[in-house]
Amino acid sequence: MNLEWIAEDSGKTLAHAAKLSLNGITSISPLHALTSKDLQIASKTGVLKSLNDTNIIVSGESLAYNTFNGAGTNRSITDALFSRLKGKMVPDKINLLFTRIPKAHNVNGSIINVERVADLQAAGLVGIQLEANASAILPPLNSGLSSYAVFKTVYERTKTEIQTFRKEKEIIGYIPTTNELGLIPKIVKEYVKDGVRFFAVDFSSSPLNRWLIRTVVRAIRDELKIKGKAGEKTDKQYYLHVFDVSPNKKTISPVAPITDVLAHAYGVDSTSGVIWGGGNLIKENLRYFNMQDYGAYQLKSLEKFGISHNRQLTEGSAIQVYEKLRTHKLIGYKNECQNISKTISSNADSGYAPYILSKTRADKIATNILMDVQEIKAG
Repeated sequence: MNLEWIAEDSGKTLAHAAKLSLNGITSISPLHALTSKDLQIASKTGVLKSLNDTNIIVSGESLAYNTFNGAGTNRSITDALFSRLKGKMVPDKINLLFTRIPKAHNVNGSIINVERVADLQAAGLVGIQLEANASAILPPLNSGLSSYAVFKTVYERTKTEIQTFRKEKEIIGYIPTTNELGLIPKIVKEYVKDGVRFFAVDFSSSPLNRWLIRTVVRAIRDELKIKGKAGEKTDKQYYLHVFDVSPNKKTISPVAPITDVLAHAYGVDSTSGVIWGGGNLIKENLRYFNMQDYGAYQLKSLEKFGISHNRQLTEGSAIQVYEKLRTHKLIGYKNECQNISKTISSNADSGYAPYILSKTRADKIATNILMDVQEIKAG
């Protein structure tokens, strides 16, 4: 892996622009990585060519109870999971395979908590990534992780499987969603000790997990001994991705703040949206993403707030409109990330902070993020 920070914000955020190269494929951040679901819809709606230069693809599966139990222990279940994931790989891209382990399963109405990942399960899930030729390997840690011993077991098995495979692969310093924030510095310490510089956090479909992300960023900076700008020394540079992040605050209000794009202020390089899930689509409640003010507007409220938009986006059935709005959002994110990069690289004394504070539908959240960043910098 080669990593170079191209620019750092000169102001009150930790935002930066970076060039990441894995297996000969280069990606420039900040960016919104595409999920396999994004690719399907973008292809169907005819906008895939507009997104072809996005070089990070996130594919995966939230493991069902039987799949989780059978991974690494049942040949047919393991082979079936491998086939599903291998089929989602995209040639000539940086492919991340995310087999998310829920913190609990609902089995016939009974809630079964996942307390640990057994050695054979971890071996199977790592082996699937290796056999599928994922660009980098994620330790298969369970969501809701509450034990350092569980982390250590899974991490050691991950390293062993990579060594046995006899093919050099980068390990991603994966941190699952956890309520035990005290575990995070210990986990990051283990990753940094082994030279890991590519980190990833799971937001578990939340729009902006401030407690988790600021703890992770602080731990990374502490372990790398970053006191000023990380760009001053290349060995202090790192890459940070956020998985499974909801794009906006969940609310029934007609306008919701767009929040995932604000994660770049924490020094996040890339984000990726929710891969799984579903539900009933109510057309008038679908949201139009307006990057001018970071507002996600329900369709029924667009006229009320005077938001100009392409009328063709709102024509058709609920599923047709959903797909058109999703591709509109993806193109909007691509353009917005380019704007963020230009703002970071401009070397203006005021930096990137005034830009996010100008987004009136999300300015309160941006203010809170700047307070978090100030606290992180204070150390």
